Amino acid sequence: MGADSAGPQVAVVGTGVAGLAAALGLAQLGLRVALIGPAPRSSPPTPAFDARIYALSAGSVRLLEQLRVWAQVDAQRMQPVERMRVVGDTGRELDFSAYSVAAERLATIAEERELLRVLALGVQMAAGISRREAALTALQSSFDGVRLQLADGQALQVPLVIGADGAQSPVRAAAGIHAEVLPYGQTAVVANFACEQPHDGTAWQWFTDDGVIALLPLPGRAVSLVWSAPEALADSLQALAPVQLAERLTAYLGAVTQDAAGPLGRLQPLGTAAEPGRTHSFRLRRLRVDRLTVHGIALVGDAAHVVHPLAGQGLNLGLQDVSTLLAVLRERESWRAHGDPVLLRRYARRRAEAIDLMRWTTDGLARLFAWDDPRVRQMRNTGLALVNAAGPLKRALVRHALG
Repeated sequence: MGADSAGPQVAVVGTGVAGLAAALGLAQLGLRVALIGPAPRSSPPTPAFDARIYALSAGSVRLLEQLRVWAQVDAQRMQPVERMRVVGDTGRELDFSAYSVAAERLATIAEERELLRVLALGVQMAAGISRREAALTALQSSFDGVRLQLADGQALQVPLVIGADGAQSPVRAAAGIHAEVLPYGQTAVVANFACEQPHDGTAWQWFTDDGVIALLPLPGRAVSLVWSAPEALADSLQALAPVQLAERLTAYLGAVTQDAAGPLGRLQPLGTAAEPGRTHSFRLRRLRVDRLTVHGIALVGDAAHVVHPLAGQGLNLGLQDVSTLLAVLRERESWRAHGDPVLLRRYARRRAEAIDLMRWTTDGLARLFAWDDPRVRQMRNTGLALVNAAGPLKRALVRHALG
């Protein structure tokens, strides 16, 4: 038993970036889509930048262009990344540049708030998308399709459900897909700062004894901090006032780089006099599922995988899940149902290598640089220097990151 001729053909559960992108893409394929979840997070325009900043890969930008929303993102709130400098805990460095592969940029910095705004507008304008803001309360999957029960009493029967409902995914739990969660014992401390010196479109990353410190360039003279710190240190950083955190970070980077001014000079909280910036945090963990699909259900985004943020690839992985799923459905044989197990296996196979590679890379680096052993320290820093000296290998890594 499938959906009737007037009902939805696909249900997307989740209204984050991945869920909105999936719903919009499916509607543009001509499908009737039920989008389930609360209205997307929104906030009034503000001079301050969003706390959630993403470095979008070329592949993610291509998807947003295909969805016809990328042109609507405020160009004044985007920043190209032209160079990335990765520094080990003995000063050895790995330096990537867009110039080395004749690319315009390595990534594009964008705010989650802006991405949600343009995707929500696209969803609102698209034909074939119906909104259901009630929460999902039950889900039952069978070879005949998937039945969803919502908190407001509505029930839906569809051939295919896309679970884009985050790391705590009710869809994943209801489908019986097992998730292995491994805490890193770290907390990411996030804040935005104005910098004294221009960043020149450079993203910095330092592996230190106190965790991984990343600074992403923002428009103008501003940067976004993600400090993946041991939990005790993270607690102390969060307790600091924004001005104190800026002073602590400036001094710390000055000590790490052996330059009193640090690479960007003095940092100051980015915000207004009334609200001089805010500090946010989230616990870091790895999430791995035993399968991406089950009868009539496919997972995308954080519902399918969570990786360490040191490579900044979490959202990119999720958007490429969406891109791959849309491609599989676009290539669907006309006689197959949209939730056909063969189609879902195609999706899972196409995503397996990319997800495993990113998980292995981020998990391996996080553990390697957390290992406090002099021999390991020498090995990992020598490795950075060797890769930096190997031009063809380094260019291959850049091209892979560009997608």
